[in-house]
Amino acid sequence: MQKAEASSGEALCTILDDEMLKSETVAATQLFKNLGSRAILLVDGLSAPQPPADYTTLTKPFTGADLLGVINSLIEAAK
Repeated sequence: MQKAEASSGEALCTILDDEMLKSETVAATQLFKNLGSRAILLVDGLSAPQPPADYTTLTKPFTGADLLGVINSLIEAAK
């Protein structure tokens, strides 16, 4: 979690797996608040539904094209 926080300040987006929410709930929740729309959360079909938030979710399994599409939309939004 600390590595994600440290590198997220300079990044266009930060991609996080939902396992972080399970193992480090409080820290992950705060990180999502700080990142807002710059976060992409990877979830599986068995994960508990996430509450509506500013970040984007991508359900596993996904393709590289799916992930690039989400990243490209964040790039467009940042322009």
